[in-house]
Amino acid sequence: MPGGRDLDRESGSGLRVKLLIALVVVAAAAAAIVANLLLLGSAAANNAPVGRLSPRAHLPAAPHWTVRPPTGQPHDEGADD
Repeated sequence: MPGGRDLDRESGSGLRVKLLIALVVVAAAAAAIVANLLLLGSAAANNAPVGRLSPRAHLPAAPHWTVRPPTGQPHDEGADD
């Protein structure tokens, strides 16, 4: 087209595409931040003993056929050092 109007139209649409991509990236980042904050808030509100571990678990006894490791010092003469 005369006067360079065709070039202006192409560069304007390229700018719109770049702005649209930037908007999508910013929206995705904001959604990820909000989701993390919501998950952290719900985890902090829970009174589970996370981080306060103690041997309170009532585990069943091991079966009679379980092989127990020997007690005392191993007799491997430092093979794994």
